[in-house]
This record gives sequence, C-alpha cells and structure tokens, in this order.
Amino acid sequence: MSSEPDCDVLVVGAGPTGLMAACLLVRSGVRVRIIERRVEPTRESRAFAVQARTLELMRALGLADRFLARGVIAGSVNLHVGGRFHGGLNFDLAQAGDTPFPFILMIPQSETEALLIQDLAEQGVRVERGRELGGLMQDDDGVIAHIRALDGAETEIRSAFIIGADGSRSAVREATGITWDGEMLPQRFLLADCKVDWPLDHHRFRVFLNGRRIGLFLPLYGSQLSRVMATDLSGGFGDGEASQPLPLDLKEMQEGLSEAINMPVTLSDPVWITRYRAHHRFVDRYRRGRAFLAGDAAHIHSPAGGQGMNTGLQDAANLAWKLASVLRGGNPALLDTYDGERRPVGEKVVKSTGRLFAAAAGQAGFKAALRDLILPLALKIISRARPIQTKAFRRLSQRDIVYPAGTPAVSRDAVAWKAGPVPGARAPNAALRPGREVFDLLSGYRTVVLALSRKPLEAHQVEHLKLSLAGLVAGRPHVSLHLVARQAFGMGEGVEFTALPDIFDRYGVGRGDDQALYIIRPDGYVAWRSPSLNIQGAAAFLADVA
Repeated sequence: MSSEPDCDVLVVGAGPTGLMAACLLVRSGVRVRIIERRVEPTRESRAFAVQARTLELMRALGLADRFLARGVIAGSVNLHVGGRFHGGLNFDLAQAGDTPFPFILMIPQSETEALLIQDLAEQGVRVERGRELGGLMQDDDGVIAHIRALDGAETEIRSAFIIGADGSRSAVREATGITWDGEMLPQRFLLADCKVDWPLDHHRFRVFLNGRRIGLFLPLYGSQLSRVMATDLSGGFGDGEASQPLPLDLKEMQEGLSEAINMPVTLSDPVWITRYRAHHRFVDRYRRGRAFLAGDAAHIHSPAGGQGMNTGLQDAANLAWKLASVLRGGNPALLDTYDGERRPVGEKVVKSTGRLFAAAAGQAGFKAALRDLILPLALKIISRARPIQTKAFRRLSQRDIVYPAGTPAVSRDAVAWKAGPVPGARAPNAALRPGREVFDLLSGYRTVVLALSRKPLEAHQVEHLKLSLAGLVAGRPHVSLHLVARQAFGMGEGVEFTALPDIFDRYGVGRGDDQALYIIRPDGYVAWRSPSLNIQGAAAFLADVA
C-alpha cells in the first residue's frame, strides 16, 4: 500500500471499547478515525457496572468525576436466599486502600458511551456513523478498509492499523478469518430497565436465589429507574440461536422477579425490556497482521460479576499505547504482547464468569434446593472474613491482573527484589501528602518514570539527581518524570516532598536509605523497576518502548 494513509489507526465500532481506544490513541498523538454502523448512540443501559480498575483509567484521563456524577456507588453485593438477606460482599471490609474507588459504579452503558463521545469531541474527533466495514486488505505497509454507507455508497479508508471493536458479530474478525469458538448458555433471562416499587432500597446491588428462579436488582437512577433480571422459564426464544426472542411484557417480567425475590414487587415505566441469553465465546488470537480485536469482538460471556465492558476497556488501554509507540518508531514486537497479555485475561474472564453463572443460575430441582440450603451457612463466614472479602474485591475490580514478564512490554527484574509491585503488576495508589496521591502523578495516559528516595536529600543532591534523571525524558514528550523524596531540601519543579511513608511502603522502599526507580506504562502497569536509581537500565528499557 503505497498511498498516504488517511489515518494512523481506524477503529471499527463505537461502543465503549472502540470509543476508549479512540480516546487513548488521540491522546497519544495518533491520527485516528472511528466508524460505527449504528446511526445513533446506544440508548439502553446494556452493560452497567464500572469496576475500580476502569475508574482508575478514567481518573488518569480526567474523566472519573464525570462518571461519578452520573452513576450510583454500590459498596456491596447483597445476596438473598428465599427472600431473606444472608450476607455477601462488603467492600468496606476489602482492605482496598490502594485504590480511590473501593466500590462498583453503576452507570448505564448509554451514559458511558455519551461521556466518551463527549471526550472525543473535545479532542476534535467525531464518530462517523452509518458506515460499516465491508472487507479489508492488508500488507506490510498498512490496511485498506472497504467501507459501505447506509445509502450504498462505497469508499476506502487507508490506515497503518485497524482495531475491530465491533462486537460479537465483528466484521473485522470475519474479514481476518480469526477463529471464534464457544457456546450459547442454556439459561435464559428476562430483563427490564424500569421503575421498581418494593419494600427494599434502591441503591444496593442485589442477587436473589429462590429455587428455580434467580433475580438481580441493579441500581441506576435511584427510585426512578433500575435494572432487574429474572430467570426466564418460558422457553420464549423463537430459534435455537436465540437471535429472535419472543416479545416480553412487563407483567411476565414482574411475575418472574416476584418469584425470585419471594416478595411482592410492582414494575412500571419500562424504557427497555427484552429476553436475554448469554454466550461464552472467545477468539484464538487477538491479532492478525495489522488488525487487532478488542472487547466483545474478542470475548463474550455471561454478565456475572459485571466484567464484560471493563475487560474491553482494559483491552483498549493495553493496545493503544503500544500502537502509538510503534507508530513513533518503537519496537514492533510490542504489538505481539497485546495478544500475550490480554488473551489469557479474556479467556479467564469467560471461564470464571461461566462457573459463577452456572453455580448460581444453572441449578434446578434438588441441586437448587441444596444450593439454597448451603449458601446461607457459607455466607455467614464469607461476609465476615476480611481475607475472603479482600481477595474477592481484588478479582472483581480487576486489580489482581499481572502480565507476564520477560517481554518487550514488561522487563524481568535484573536483581532479586521481593518487595513492591512486581513487573507486570498494576501500579498501586498511595498517599504523598493530604490532597496529593501517586495517581495524581500517573495522569494523562503517559509513560511515567517514578524515582523514589526514602533517604533524605540535601539541596545539591536533589539538583544532581534531577539532572541525571532528566536524560530519561529528553526528547520524549510522551514520558513524564517524577522524583518523590522524603524530607528533601531545596525542592523544585518535578520533585515531590512527602513526610508520609505510604508510597515507600507500597513500592518496596522500606528502609531509611532505600531508593528505587520505576517505569510505569500508560495503562498503569509496572514495565520496569530497580531497587536502586539505576538510570542506565531505565534508559535502555525506554529506548525500546518509548
């Protein structure tokens, strides 16, 4: 492909994953275009849960406050059996001091998309609607995407890379021939976004188990609008693939939910009502040549745990900085690490949500009765056990993901060091001083060089260290540098003073004279580290990836 490309990256699909990819790419200085077959944005709630790891990404982009203003904070997941509350997950017990977001944010997908569309517009990018991918060709120079408009007009878009974020029926996946395996789950659900009148409150995430019926209540807009789901026992799908569900009325939804929660409930004012059946499918690769898959184009699964949209958003965060790096002349092998890092995560999510879904919704008869007998007893222990609550929230919030080391994106430790976040792990938050945190330094979706000195520094030591570190960011406007020192003197620009031990303890700088150096990727994961101020080692790593 010898012609000048129309853009660096073409994103196909303007759902949450595609929008996030475009937001991150344009922030990284990449010329991006995004097309979408739908002529209007999503109006339904669809995905509803934004986990802590996603909120941390939104904070880095300056968007967290916008999301919090439109969502409902759920600090627990309450489980009811036979109509009685027996316990569940209480995030106040989860010992989640390394995140500013120890909760789930309940916000409709339509709001998530609207906020990302707004952010894109503020950066000068608009979604090109009513356009779909008809096919693509790629070679060593780039990609030619054949685009069809709704009026039948056909055009071409030339780009260096293409991202398929176009959902479970991905045209990019089909055009690249990437294998898509899995199955449709037997369980069916009734679903409605409506007003709920019942004896309980409207601000808690609730799961109901009652024999053959399972129910869910998800707060969206207080008492005015909530998401409710209940097991569908009608067999109300018109074909084996469940692509044509039979109509659902509010009366059937109300009866199913009432049975699940074992108490009277009145539903009204529906804005969306449908039957739902989950798939479990994932691809055998996330990349073919210059084409990449992300979000539902690469993995779909049950809604158990509210993981789907969050996994797609993290796909985008993992991929965007690598594409930007390669477009700047970075190591092309970085792009292989996208599949190596994200496909195992996607497969794990598909399998774990499947097990959770089957354990809760896949039981009937004697097994369902046994489940309802044993679960209340187990919840008495689970609800009070801090280690269990902590581990459960780390997994649910996606803060437990660790990418493999020894790749172009994550270096292995050069020396043995057991303290602090290991290469490939998420960089945790920590307090610097009142009103100032580590996450304030990890902003803007940029590579960050973080130098830490628990050893007190004199003024001349500060200036010498700043001068030595400056070479790491010289000529790299996409890399920022922060020096954090305890009880340092002669502080100046680019130096953070802290009298608090929190950051040093969390980052493994435990003794009085210890120092350390970290390189943190734009997606918030540790790429390289040293238990000393190994500037030469940091420079060698940055030369390859940044």
